[in-house]
Amino acid sequence: MGKRDTKAAKAKRAERRGKGSLKTDDKTEKSMAKKERKALNQKDENELQAILDEFQAMQASQVDVKEEVVPPPSPRCNCTLTAHPSRDELFLLGGEHYDGKKNCFYADLYRYSIKRNEWKRVISPAAPPPRSSHQTVAVPSQGGTLFVFGGEFSSANQMQFHHYRDFWSLDLTSMQWEQVQAKNGPSARSGHRMVHVRDCLVLFGGFFDNLREVKYYNDCYIFDLSLYKWSRVTPEPNAAVPSPRSGFQMVADPGSAGGGVVILYGGYFKKKVVMQQFDVHKDKSEVDELSETGVEYRDLWLFDVESKRWDLMKKSGTPPSSRSGFCLALNRRRLVVFGGVHDEDTEDGEGLVSEFYNDLHGYALDVGKWHSLRVSGKKASKPSAKAEGQAAAKTEEPASDVAVLAGGRRRNRNRHDGSDDELAGGFSASKAKGQSDDDMEGPPYQGGEAGPAGEGGSSVGEAGSEPMPPPRMNAAAALRGNMWYIYGGLVEPEDGAELTLNDLWAIDLAKLDRWHCLQEGEKHDVALVRDEESDNDSEDSGEEGDSDSDSSDDEEELAKSSDRLKLSDEGEDKWKATQ
Repeated sequence: MGKRDTKAAKAKRAERRGKGSLKTDDKTEKSMAKKERKALNQKDENELQAILDEFQAMQASQVDVKEEVVPPPSPRCNCTLTAHPSRDELFLLGGEHYDGKKNCFYADLYRYSIKRNEWKRVISPAAPPPRSSHQTVAVPSQGGTLFVFGGEFSSANQMQFHHYRDFWSLDLTSMQWEQVQAKNGPSARSGHRMVHVRDCLVLFGGFFDNLREVKYYNDCYIFDLSLYKWSRVTPEPNAAVPSPRSGFQMVADPGSAGGGVVILYGGYFKKKVVMQQFDVHKDKSEVDELSETGVEYRDLWLFDVESKRWDLMKKSGTPPSSRSGFCLALNRRRLVVFGGVHDEDTEDGEGLVSEFYNDLHGYALDVGKWHSLRVSGKKASKPSAKAEGQAAAKTEEPASDVAVLAGGRRRNRNRHDGSDDELAGGFSASKAKGQSDDDMEGPPYQGGEAGPAGEGGSSVGEAGSEPMPPPRMNAAAALRGNMWYIYGGLVEPEDGAELTLNDLWAIDLAKLDRWHCLQEGEKHDVALVRDEESDNDSEDSGEEGDSDSDSSDDEEELAKSSDRLKLSDEGEDKWKATQ
Protein backbone atom coordinates (compact mmCIF):
# COMPACT_ATOMS: atom_id res chain seq x y z
CA MET A 1 0.00 0.00 0.00
CA GLY A 2 1.31 3.35 -0.90
CA LYS A 3 2.11 6.17 1.46
CA ARG A 4 -0.98 7.93 2.80
CA ASP A 5 -1.32 11.59 1.79
CA THR A 6 -1.38 14.10 4.55
CA LYS A 7 -3.63 17.17 4.47
CA ALA A 8 -0.57 19.35 3.87
CA ALA A 9 0.50 17.29 0.82
CA LYS A 10 -3.00 17.49 -0.65
CA ALA A 11 -3.05 21.24 -0.13
CA LYS A 12 0.32 21.66 -1.90
CA ARG A 13 -0.85 19.59 -4.87
CA ALA A 14 -4.01 21.64 -5.13
CA GLU A 15 -1.95 24.84 -4.97
CA ARG A 16 0.33 23.61 -7.76
CA ARG A 17 -2.67 22.67 -9.89
CA GLY A 18 -4.03 26.19 -9.37
CA LYS A 19 -0.75 27.81 -10.39
CA GLY A 20 -0.51 25.57 -13.41
CA SER A 21 -3.99 26.56 -14.46
CA LEU A 22 -3.10 30.25 -14.13
CA LYS A 23 0.03 29.77 -16.21
CA THR A 24 -1.96 27.94 -18.87
CA ASP A 25 -4.58 30.70 -18.94
CA ASP A 26 -1.85 33.33 -19.18
CA LYS A 27 -0.15 31.53 -22.08
CA THR A 28 -3.48 31.09 -23.84
CA GLU A 29 -4.29 34.79 -23.42
CA LYS A 30 -0.89 35.85 -24.79
CA SER A 31 -1.22 33.45 -27.70
CA MET A 32 -4.68 34.79 -28.56
CA ALA A 33 -3.43 38.40 -28.34
CA LYS A 34 -0.52 37.54 -30.63
CA LYS A 35 -2.86 35.93 -33.15
CA GLU A 36 -5.17 38.95 -33.05
CA ARG A 37 -2.27 41.34 -33.66
CA LYS A 38 -1.02 39.18 -36.51
CA ALA A 39 -4.49 39.03 -38.05
CA LEU A 40 -4.92 42.80 -37.72
CA ASN A 41 -1.51 43.47 -39.29
CA GLN A 42 -2.31 41.06 -42.11
CA LYS A 43 -5.65 42.80 -42.65
CA ASP A 44 -3.96 46.20 -42.89
CA GLU A 45 -1.34 44.84 -45.27
CA ASN A 46 -4.02 43.25 -47.44
CA GLU A 47 -5.98 46.50 -47.55
CA LEU A 48 -2.86 48.43 -48.49
CA GLN A 49 -2.14 45.92 -51.23
CA ALA A 50 -5.76 46.16 -52.42
CA ILE A 51 -5.38 49.93 -52.76
CA LEU A 52 -2.19 49.51 -54.77
CA ASP A 53 -3.77 46.81 -56.95
CA GLU A 54 -6.72 49.08 -57.66
CA PHE A 55 -4.34 51.86 -58.61
CA GLN A 56 -2.63 49.54 -61.06
CA ALA A 57 -5.99 48.53 -62.53
CA MET A 58 -6.90 52.17 -63.00
CA GLN A 59 -3.55 52.80 -64.69
CA ALA A 60 -4.20 49.92 -67.06
CA SER A 61 -7.17 51.85 -68.48
CA GLN A 62 -4.83 54.64 -69.54
CA VAL A 63 -3.91 54.14 -73.18
CA ASP A 64 -2.22 57.28 -74.50
CA VAL A 65 0.60 59.39 -73.17
CA LYS A 66 -0.51 62.91 -72.27
CA GLU A 67 1.55 65.94 -71.42
CA GLU A 68 0.26 69.30 -70.23
CA VAL A 69 1.87 72.50 -68.97
CA VAL A 70 1.07 72.85 -65.28
CA PRO A 71 2.03 74.98 -62.27
CA PRO A 72 5.06 73.80 -60.29
CA PRO A 73 4.64 70.50 -58.40
CA SER A 74 3.09 70.65 -54.95
CA PRO A 75 5.29 70.61 -51.80
CA ARG A 76 6.97 67.28 -51.16
CA CYS A 77 10.06 65.58 -49.80
CA ASN A 78 11.74 62.24 -50.46
CA CYS A 79 11.01 62.58 -54.18
CA THR A 80 13.63 62.21 -56.92
CA LEU A 81 14.93 64.81 -59.37
CA THR A 82 16.89 63.37 -62.30
CA ALA A 83 18.64 65.07 -65.20
CA HIS A 84 17.95 63.90 -68.75
CA PRO A 85 21.14 62.28 -70.09
CA SER A 86 21.22 64.42 -73.25
CA ARG A 87 18.64 67.22 -73.00
CA ASP A 88 18.22 70.28 -70.78
CA GLU A 89 15.41 68.65 -68.82
CA LEU A 90 14.81 67.37 -65.30
CA PHE A 91 12.37 64.65 -64.24
CA LEU A 92 10.61 64.72 -60.87
CA LEU A 93 8.89 61.56 -59.61
CA GLY A 94 6.80 60.75 -56.53
CA GLY A 95 7.49 61.91 -52.99
CA GLU A 96 5.36 62.51 -49.91
CA HIS A 97 3.76 65.38 -48.01
CA TYR A 98 2.37 65.47 -44.46
CA ASP A 99 -0.45 68.05 -44.31
CA GLY A 100 -0.98 68.03 -40.55
CA LYS A 101 -3.52 65.21 -40.58
CA LYS A 102 -2.35 62.50 -42.91
CA ASN A 103 0.52 61.55 -45.17
CA CYS A 104 0.06 61.90 -48.94
CA PHE A 105 2.12 59.82 -51.36
CA TYR A 106 2.51 60.85 -55.00
CA ALA A 107 2.74 58.87 -58.22
CA ASP A 108 2.97 61.86 -60.55
CA LEU A 109 5.76 62.43 -63.06
CA TYR A 110 6.90 65.90 -64.14
CA ARG A 111 9.40 67.07 -66.72
CA TYR A 112 11.02 70.45 -66.23
CA SER A 113 12.41 72.47 -69.13
CA ILE A 114 15.52 74.29 -67.93
CA LYS A 115 15.52 76.76 -70.82
CA ARG A 116 11.82 77.67 -70.52
CA ASN A 117 11.58 77.34 -66.73
CA GLU A 118 8.41 75.34 -67.39
CA TRP A 119 6.83 72.27 -65.82
CA LYS A 120 4.85 69.61 -67.70
CA ARG A 121 2.90 66.81 -66.09
CA VAL A 122 3.27 63.47 -67.89
CA ILE A 123 0.46 60.92 -67.71
CA SER A 124 1.55 57.52 -69.03
CA PRO A 125 -0.07 54.08 -69.13
CA ALA A 126 0.90 51.46 -66.54
CA ALA A 127 2.93 53.85 -64.39
CA PRO A 128 4.48 52.81 -61.04
CA PRO A 129 2.27 53.22 -57.94
CA PRO A 130 2.81 56.08 -55.43
CA ARG A 131 6.03 56.02 -53.45
CA SER A 132 8.71 58.00 -51.66
CA SER A 133 12.35 57.38 -50.72
CA HIS A 134 12.86 55.45 -53.97
CA GLN A 135 15.75 55.86 -56.41
CA THR A 136 15.86 56.92 -60.06
CA VAL A 137 18.77 56.82 -62.51
CA ALA A 138 18.87 58.04 -66.14
CA VAL A 139 21.06 56.32 -68.74
CA PRO A 140 21.72 57.56 -72.31
CA SER A 141 21.02 54.34 -74.21
CA GLN A 142 18.32 54.37 -76.93
CA GLY A 143 17.44 58.03 -76.53
CA GLY A 144 17.46 57.86 -72.73
CA THR A 145 15.94 55.53 -70.12
CA LEU A 146 14.89 56.30 -66.56
CA PHE A 147 15.18 53.40 -64.10
CA VAL A 148 13.28 53.31 -60.79
CA PHE A 149 13.75 50.90 -57.89
CA GLY A 150 12.07 50.46 -54.51
CA GLY A 151 10.61 53.02 -52.14
CA GLU A 152 7.80 53.01 -49.62
CA PHE A 153 4.10 53.70 -49.16
CA SER A 154 2.06 53.87 -45.95
CA SER A 155 -1.42 54.13 -44.53
CA ALA A 156 -2.70 57.62 -43.72
CA ASN A 157 -1.92 57.28 -40.01
CA GLN A 158 1.45 55.63 -40.74
CA MET A 159 0.51 52.52 -38.82
CA GLN A 160 1.28 50.26 -41.78
CA PHE A 161 4.15 50.50 -44.24
CA HIS A 162 4.64 48.87 -47.59
CA HIS A 163 8.15 48.68 -49.04
CA TYR A 164 8.62 48.08 -52.75
CA ARG A 165 11.10 45.84 -54.50
CA ASP A 166 9.75 46.50 -58.00
CA PHE A 167 11.99 47.71 -60.81
CA TRP A 168 10.76 50.02 -63.58
CA SER A 169 12.06 51.64 -66.76
CA LEU A 170 10.71 54.71 -68.57
CA ASP A 171 11.55 55.29 -72.23
CA LEU A 172 12.35 59.02 -72.31
CA THR A 173 11.49 59.20 -76.01
CA SER A 174 8.04 57.58 -75.97
CA MET A 175 7.42 58.23 -72.25
CA GLN A 176 6.16 54.65 -71.86
CA TRP A 177 6.63 52.73 -68.61
CA GLU A 178 7.62 49.08 -68.37
CA GLN A 179 8.16 46.93 -65.29
CA VAL A 180 11.49 45.14 -65.55
CA GLN A 181 11.17 41.46 -64.68
CA ALA A 182 14.67 40.64 -63.49
CA LYS A 183 15.27 37.92 -60.91
CA ASN A 184 17.63 37.88 -57.91
CA GLY A 185 17.30 41.61 -57.31
CA PRO A 186 17.48 43.49 -53.98
CA SER A 187 14.86 42.90 -51.30
CA ALA A 188 12.08 45.42 -50.58
CA ARG A 189 13.54 48.63 -49.14
CA SER A 190 13.67 52.41 -49.15
CA GLY A 191 16.38 54.94 -48.32
CA HIS A 192 18.85 53.11 -50.59
CA ARG A 193 20.96 54.68 -53.34
CA MET A 194 21.52 53.69 -56.98
CA VAL A 195 23.94 55.15 -59.57
CA HIS A 196 24.92 54.51 -63.20
CA VAL A 197 28.50 53.33 -63.77
CA ARG A 198 29.81 52.16 -67.13
CA ASP A 199 27.20 49.72 -68.46
CA CYS A 200 25.58 48.86 -65.12
CA LEU A 201 23.60 50.22 -62.18
CA VAL A 202 25.03 49.90 -58.67
CA LEU A 203 22.61 49.76 -55.71
CA PHE A 204 23.60 49.80 -52.04
CA GLY A 205 21.99 49.88 -48.58
CA GLY A 206 18.61 51.14 -47.42
CA PHE A 207 16.21 49.96 -44.74
CA PHE A 208 12.99 48.03 -44.19
CA ASP A 209 10.49 49.08 -41.53
CA ASN A 210 7.09 47.52 -40.88
CA LEU A 211 6.75 49.02 -37.35
CA ARG A 212 7.44 45.57 -35.86
CA GLU A 213 11.03 45.32 -36.97
CA VAL A 214 13.56 47.59 -38.65
CA LYS A 215 16.35 46.26 -40.83
CA TYR A 216 19.24 48.28 -42.21
CA TYR A 217 21.17 46.90 -45.16
CA ASN A 218 24.75 47.08 -46.39
CA ASP A 219 24.35 44.71 -49.33
CA CYS A 220 25.40 45.75 -52.81
CA TYR A 221 23.75 44.74 -56.11
CA ILE A 222 24.78 45.33 -59.72
CA PHE A 223 22.30 45.42 -62.62
CA ASP A 224 23.90 44.66 -65.98
CA LEU A 225 22.27 46.97 -68.56
CA SER A 226 23.31 44.77 -71.49
CA LEU A 227 22.04 41.49 -69.99
CA TYR A 228 19.24 42.95 -67.86
CA LYS A 229 20.32 40.79 -64.94
CA TRP A 230 20.88 41.46 -61.23
CA SER A 231 23.86 40.05 -59.34
CA ARG A 232 24.76 40.44 -55.69
CA VAL A 233 28.26 41.48 -54.73
CA THR A 234 29.85 38.99 -52.32
CA PRO A 235 32.76 40.59 -50.43
CA GLU A 236 35.85 38.56 -49.72
CA PRO A 237 36.25 37.25 -46.14
CA ASN A 238 37.31 39.99 -43.71
CA ALA A 239 37.05 42.61 -46.46
CA ALA A 240 36.11 46.14 -45.42
CA VAL A 241 32.48 47.04 -46.21
CA PRO A 242 30.41 50.10 -45.22
CA SER A 243 28.17 49.40 -42.24
CA PRO A 244 24.38 49.10 -42.74
CA ARG A 245 22.72 52.49 -43.33
CA SER A 246 20.10 54.49 -45.18
CA GLY A 247 19.81 58.12 -46.24
CA PHE A 248 23.44 58.32 -47.38
CA GLN A 249 24.49 59.70 -50.77
CA MET A 250 26.33 57.97 -53.58
CA VAL A 251 27.84 59.28 -56.85
CA ALA A 252 29.72 57.77 -59.77
CA ASP A 253 33.21 59.11 -60.55
CA PRO A 254 33.72 59.15 -64.33
CA GLY A 255 37.15 60.73 -63.92
CA SER A 256 38.61 57.75 -62.09
CA ALA A 257 40.82 55.14 -63.69
CA GLY A 258 38.57 53.10 -65.97
CA GLY A 259 35.55 55.20 -64.97
CA GLY A 260 34.17 52.40 -62.81
CA VAL A 261 34.25 53.91 -59.34
CA VAL A 262 31.42 54.78 -56.93
CA ILE A 263 31.82 57.13 -53.95
CA LEU A 264 29.61 56.82 -50.86
CA TYR A 265 29.32 59.42 -48.10
CA GLY A 266 27.55 59.47 -44.73
CA GLY A 267 24.21 57.91 -43.85
CA TYR A 268 21.97 57.11 -40.92
CA PHE A 269 21.51 54.01 -38.76
CA LYS A 270 19.31 53.37 -35.74
CA LYS A 271 20.81 51.01 -33.20
CA LYS A 272 19.30 49.49 -30.09
CA VAL A 273 21.08 49.93 -26.79
CA VAL A 274 20.36 48.38 -23.41
CA MET A 275 19.44 50.81 -20.66
CA GLN A 276 20.09 49.45 -17.14
CA GLN A 277 17.81 50.49 -14.28
CA PHE A 278 19.58 49.73 -11.00
CA ASP A 279 17.19 48.08 -8.58
CA VAL A 280 18.51 45.52 -6.10
CA HIS A 281 15.00 44.19 -5.50
CA LYS A 282 14.45 43.13 -9.13
CA ASP A 283 15.90 40.41 -11.25
CA LYS A 284 18.26 41.54 -14.05
CA SER A 285 15.85 40.32 -16.71
CA GLU A 286 13.26 42.72 -15.33
CA VAL A 287 15.36 45.87 -15.34
CA ASP A 288 17.06 45.79 -18.76
CA GLU A 289 15.17 47.62 -21.47
CA LEU A 290 16.02 48.43 -25.06
CA SER A 291 16.21 51.96 -26.33
CA GLU A 292 16.93 53.22 -29.84
CA THR A 293 19.47 55.85 -30.73
CA GLY A 294 20.39 57.28 -34.12
CA VAL A 295 23.90 57.22 -35.58
CA GLU A 296 24.93 59.70 -38.28
CA TYR A 297 27.95 58.55 -40.29
CA ARG A 298 30.64 60.85 -41.70
CA ASP A 299 32.77 58.25 -43.47
CA LEU A 300 33.75 58.20 -47.16
CA TRP A 301 33.94 54.96 -49.15
CA LEU A 302 35.10 54.07 -52.65
CA PHE A 303 33.72 51.05 -54.55
CA ASP A 304 35.52 49.68 -57.62
CA VAL A 305 33.00 48.01 -59.93
CA GLU A 306 35.61 45.82 -61.63
CA SER A 307 37.27 44.42 -58.49
CA LYS A 308 34.02 44.55 -56.42
CA ARG A 309 36.04 46.00 -53.56
CA TRP A 310 35.24 48.70 -50.99
CA ASP A 311 37.99 50.97 -49.63
CA LEU A 312 37.74 53.60 -46.90
CA MET A 313 38.88 56.97 -48.24
CA LYS A 314 41.18 59.26 -46.31
CA LYS A 315 39.89 62.60 -45.15
CA SER A 316 41.49 65.73 -43.78
CA GLY A 317 40.58 69.37 -43.47
CA THR A 318 37.22 70.49 -42.07
CA PRO A 319 34.41 68.06 -42.97
CA PRO A 320 30.71 68.91 -42.65
CA SER A 321 29.24 68.65 -39.19
CA SER A 322 27.44 65.41 -38.33
CA ARG A 323 24.17 65.28 -40.29
CA SER A 324 21.84 63.21 -42.46
CA GLY A 325 19.31 64.00 -45.18
CA PHE A 326 21.82 66.13 -47.14
CA CYS A 327 22.38 66.45 -50.92
CA LEU A 328 25.61 65.42 -52.66
CA ALA A 329 27.06 66.14 -56.12
CA LEU A 330 30.35 65.44 -57.89
CA ASN A 331 31.63 68.24 -60.13
CA ARG A 332 35.15 68.81 -61.46
CA ARG A 333 36.82 66.31 -59.10
CA ARG A 334 35.09 67.83 -56.09
CA LEU A 335 32.27 66.49 -53.93
CA VAL A 336 29.78 69.15 -52.81
CA VAL A 337 27.47 68.70 -49.80
CA PHE A 338 24.40 70.88 -49.20
CA GLY A 339 22.00 71.07 -46.25
CA GLY A 340 20.78 68.23 -44.04
CA VAL A 341 19.82 67.85 -40.40
CA HIS A 342 21.54 66.84 -37.17
CA ASP A 343 19.53 65.27 -34.33
CA GLU A 344 20.41 64.89 -30.68
CA ASP A 345 18.44 63.12 -27.99
CA THR A 346 17.23 65.22 -25.09
CA GLU A 347 18.53 64.39 -21.61
CA ASP A 348 15.45 62.34 -20.76
CA GLY A 349 15.81 60.38 -23.98
CA GLU A 350 12.21 61.09 -24.94
CA GLY A 351 12.75 63.81 -27.53
CA LEU A 352 15.02 65.19 -30.20
CA VAL A 353 16.55 68.57 -30.81
CA SER A 354 17.38 69.07 -34.48
CA GLU A 355 19.53 71.52 -36.43
CA PHE A 356 18.76 72.07 -40.11
CA TYR A 357 21.44 73.36 -42.49
CA ASN A 358 21.78 75.21 -45.79
CA ASP A 359 25.58 75.42 -45.90
CA LEU A 360 27.94 74.12 -48.60
CA HIS A 361 31.00 71.92 -48.13
CA GLY A 362 33.51 70.53 -50.64
CA TYR A 363 35.84 67.53 -50.75
CA ALA A 364 38.75 67.60 -53.22
CA LEU A 365 39.18 64.05 -54.51
CA ASP A 366 42.76 64.50 -55.67
CA VAL A 367 44.05 65.63 -52.26
CA GLY A 368 41.46 64.02 -49.98
CA LYS A 369 40.62 67.20 -48.10
CA TRP A 370 37.38 68.76 -46.86
CA HIS A 371 36.77 72.52 -46.85
CA SER A 372 33.80 74.85 -46.44
CA LEU A 373 32.48 76.56 -49.56
CA ARG A 374 31.33 80.13 -49.82
CA VAL A 375 29.08 81.67 -52.43
CA SER A 376 30.87 84.79 -53.68
CA GLY A 377 27.73 86.89 -53.56
CA LYS A 378 27.76 88.74 -56.86
CA LYS A 379 24.76 90.91 -57.64
CA ALA A 380 21.76 88.72 -58.35
CA SER A 381 20.13 88.92 -61.75
CA LYS A 382 16.53 90.04 -62.02
CA PRO A 383 14.18 87.04 -62.44
CA SER A 384 12.29 86.68 -65.69
CA ALA A 385 8.65 87.71 -66.00
CA LYS A 386 7.61 84.06 -66.19
CA ALA A 387 9.56 83.23 -63.03
CA GLU A 388 8.00 86.20 -61.26
CA GLY A 389 4.57 85.02 -62.32
CA GLN A 390 5.19 81.60 -60.79
CA ALA A 391 6.68 82.97 -57.58
CA ALA A 392 5.10 84.45 -54.48
CA ALA A 393 6.21 87.65 -52.74
CA LYS A 394 9.74 87.73 -51.32
CA THR A 395 10.62 88.39 -47.72
CA GLU A 396 12.77 91.32 -46.67
CA GLU A 397 15.01 89.44 -44.28
CA PRO A 398 18.81 89.31 -44.68
CA ALA A 399 20.29 86.02 -45.81
CA SER A 400 23.12 84.00 -44.32
CA ASP A 401 24.30 80.44 -43.82
CA VAL A 402 22.39 79.34 -40.75
CA ALA A 403 21.42 76.27 -38.83
CA VAL A 404 17.80 76.12 -37.73
CA LEU A 405 16.99 74.79 -34.28
CA ALA A 406 13.96 72.55 -34.39
CA GLY A 407 12.07 69.75 -32.70
CA GLY A 408 11.96 66.02 -33.32
CA ARG A 409 10.74 64.81 -36.69
CA ARG A 410 8.27 62.11 -37.58
CA ARG A 411 8.44 58.56 -38.94
CA ASN A 412 11.21 56.57 -37.28
CA ARG A 413 11.91 59.28 -34.71
CA ASN A 414 8.56 60.86 -33.87
CA ARG A 415 9.38 61.76 -30.27
CA HIS A 416 8.67 65.33 -29.23
CA ASP A 417 10.03 67.43 -26.40
CA GLY A 418 8.21 70.66 -25.63
CA SER A 419 10.29 71.74 -22.66
CA ASP A 420 12.74 73.94 -24.59
CA ASP A 421 11.35 77.45 -24.90
CA GLU A 422 13.67 78.19 -27.81
CA LEU A 423 11.80 75.69 -29.94
CA ALA A 424 8.53 77.60 -29.81
CA GLY A 425 9.66 80.72 -31.63
CA GLY A 426 10.06 79.42 -35.18
CA PHE A 427 13.49 79.97 -36.67
CA SER A 428 16.52 80.42 -34.47
CA ALA A 429 19.96 80.94 -35.95
CA SER A 430 22.56 78.75 -34.31
CA LYS A 431 26.04 77.54 -35.16
CA ALA A 432 26.51 74.09 -36.53
CA LYS A 433 28.89 71.82 -34.71
CA GLY A 434 32.39 72.39 -35.94
CA GLN A 435 31.42 75.74 -37.43
CA SER A 436 33.36 78.81 -36.37
CA ASP A 437 32.05 82.33 -35.94
CA ASP A 438 33.81 83.26 -39.17
CA ASP A 439 31.70 80.72 -41.05
CA MET A 440 28.53 82.58 -40.12
CA GLU A 441 28.43 85.34 -42.73
CA GLY A 442 26.01 88.23 -42.25
CA PRO A 443 23.13 88.60 -39.83
CA PRO A 444 20.96 85.57 -39.07
CA TYR A 445 17.86 84.84 -41.11
CA GLN A 446 14.73 84.98 -38.96
CA GLY A 447 11.91 83.20 -40.68
CA GLY A 448 9.39 83.87 -37.93
CA GLU A 449 6.00 82.23 -37.96
CA ALA A 450 5.95 82.18 -41.74
CA GLY A 451 8.43 79.31 -41.68
CA PRO A 452 11.53 78.71 -43.74
CA ALA A 453 9.98 79.84 -46.99
CA GLY A 454 9.09 83.20 -45.47
CA GLU A 455 6.45 84.94 -47.55
CA GLY A 456 7.19 82.87 -50.58
CA GLY A 457 9.94 80.37 -49.93
CA SER A 458 12.92 82.61 -50.60
CA SER A 459 15.31 84.23 -48.18
CA VAL A 460 15.86 87.24 -50.42
CA GLY A 461 17.40 89.93 -48.30
CA GLU A 462 17.79 93.67 -48.32
CA ALA A 463 19.59 95.66 -51.02
CA GLY A 464 22.95 94.06 -51.73
CA SER A 465 22.13 90.71 -50.09
CA GLU A 466 21.81 87.47 -52.04
CA PRO A 467 18.99 84.92 -52.26
CA MET A 468 19.73 81.46 -50.93
CA PRO A 469 17.72 78.33 -50.16
CA PRO A 470 16.47 77.99 -46.59
CA PRO A 471 17.75 75.06 -44.47
CA ARG A 472 16.16 71.67 -45.17
CA MET A 473 16.50 67.89 -45.20
CA ASN A 474 15.49 65.20 -47.71
CA ALA A 475 15.44 67.55 -50.69
CA ALA A 476 15.78 66.27 -54.26
CA ALA A 477 18.83 67.26 -56.30
CA ALA A 478 20.09 66.85 -59.87
CA LEU A 479 23.29 67.93 -61.63
CA ARG A 480 23.11 69.01 -65.28
CA GLY A 481 26.49 70.16 -66.54
CA ASN A 482 27.83 72.52 -63.89
CA MET A 483 24.36 73.55 -62.68
CA TRP A 484 23.08 71.88 -59.51
CA TYR A 485 19.32 71.96 -58.94
CA ILE A 486 17.72 71.60 -55.48
CA TYR A 487 13.97 71.01 -55.11
CA GLY A 488 11.69 70.84 -52.06
CA GLY A 489 12.47 69.01 -48.84
CA LEU A 490 11.35 69.24 -45.24
CA VAL A 491 12.09 71.51 -42.28
CA GLU A 492 10.70 71.79 -38.76
CA PRO A 493 10.89 75.39 -37.52
CA GLU A 494 9.39 74.52 -34.14
CA ASP A 495 8.81 71.54 -31.92
CA GLY A 496 6.77 68.92 -33.77
CA ALA A 497 6.06 71.17 -36.74
CA GLU A 498 6.62 70.07 -40.31
CA LEU A 499 6.85 72.35 -43.33
CA THR A 500 7.22 70.69 -46.71
CA LEU A 501 8.73 72.86 -49.43
CA ASN A 502 8.35 73.12 -53.22
CA ASP A 503 10.91 75.79 -54.08
CA LEU A 504 13.48 75.23 -56.84
CA TRP A 505 17.04 76.55 -56.67
CA ALA A 506 20.12 76.29 -58.87
CA ILE A 507 23.81 77.09 -58.43
CA ASP A 508 26.75 76.88 -60.81
CA LEU A 509 29.24 74.64 -58.98
CA ALA A 510 32.07 75.78 -61.25
CA LYS A 511 31.57 79.45 -60.34
CA LEU A 512 29.81 79.40 -56.94
CA ASP A 513 28.85 83.02 -57.65
CA ARG A 514 25.21 82.98 -56.51
CA TRP A 515 22.10 80.92 -55.92
CA HIS A 516 19.36 81.28 -58.54
CA CYS A 517 15.79 81.07 -57.23
CA LEU A 518 13.88 79.51 -60.13
CA GLN A 519 10.70 78.83 -58.18
CA GLU A 520 9.93 80.43 -54.83
CA GLY A 521 7.31 77.92 -53.76
CA GLU A 522 4.18 78.22 -51.69
CA LYS A 523 3.68 80.47 -48.71
CA HIS A 524 3.66 78.96 -45.23
CA ASP A 525 1.47 81.17 -43.08
CA VAL A 526 0.84 78.56 -40.39
CA ALA A 527 3.19 75.80 -39.25
CA LEU A 528 1.42 72.45 -39.32
CA VAL A 529 1.94 70.64 -36.04
CA ARG A 530 1.62 66.98 -35.38
CA ASP A 531 1.25 66.58 -31.61
CA GLU A 532 1.23 62.84 -31.10
CA GLU A 533 1.82 63.05 -27.38
CA SER A 534 -1.29 65.14 -26.78
CA ASP A 535 -3.28 62.67 -28.87
CA ASN A 536 -1.96 59.80 -26.79
CA ASP A 537 -2.71 61.68 -23.55
CA SER A 538 -6.28 62.29 -24.61
CA GLU A 539 -6.69 58.60 -25.44
CA ASP A 540 -5.25 57.55 -22.09
CA SER A 541 -7.54 59.91 -20.20
CA GLY A 542 -10.66 58.59 -21.95
CA GLU A 543 -12.84 55.72 -20.85
CA GLU A 544 -12.04 52.15 -21.70
CA GLY A 545 -14.90 52.01 -24.17
CA ASP A 546 -13.18 54.58 -26.37
CA SER A 547 -10.70 52.02 -27.65
CA ASP A 548 -13.30 50.40 -29.88
CA SER A 549 -14.23 53.70 -31.48
CA ASP A 550 -10.55 54.50 -32.00
CA SER A 551 -10.10 51.17 -33.76
CA SER A 552 -13.08 51.83 -36.02
CA ASP A 553 -11.71 55.28 -36.80
CA ASP A 554 -8.40 53.75 -37.85
CA GLU A 555 -10.19 51.27 -40.11
CA GLU A 556 -12.26 54.06 -41.65
CA GLU A 557 -9.12 56.12 -42.20
CA LEU A 558 -7.39 53.18 -43.88
CA ALA A 559 -10.43 52.54 -46.07
CA LYS A 560 -10.24 56.10 -47.32
CA SER A 561 -6.48 56.12 -47.68
CA SER A 562 -6.61 55.96 -51.47
CA ASP A 563 -7.39 59.68 -51.37
CA ARG A 564 -3.68 60.08 -50.72
CA LEU A 565 -2.61 58.54 -54.00
CA LYS A 566 -2.36 61.92 -55.68
CA LEU A 567 -1.60 62.06 -59.36
CA SER A 568 -1.47 65.84 -59.63
CA ASP A 569 -1.19 69.11 -57.72
CA GLU A 570 -3.84 70.68 -55.51
CA GLY A 571 -6.71 71.81 -57.69
CA GLU A 572 -6.23 68.94 -60.15
CA ASP A 573 -8.29 65.74 -60.16
CA LYS A 574 -7.40 63.25 -57.46
CA TRP A 575 -7.70 59.54 -57.75
CA LYS A 576 -10.09 58.10 -55.18
CA ALA A 577 -10.52 54.38 -55.47
CA THR A 578 -12.63 53.87 -52.34
CA GLN A 579 -14.83 56.36 -50.52
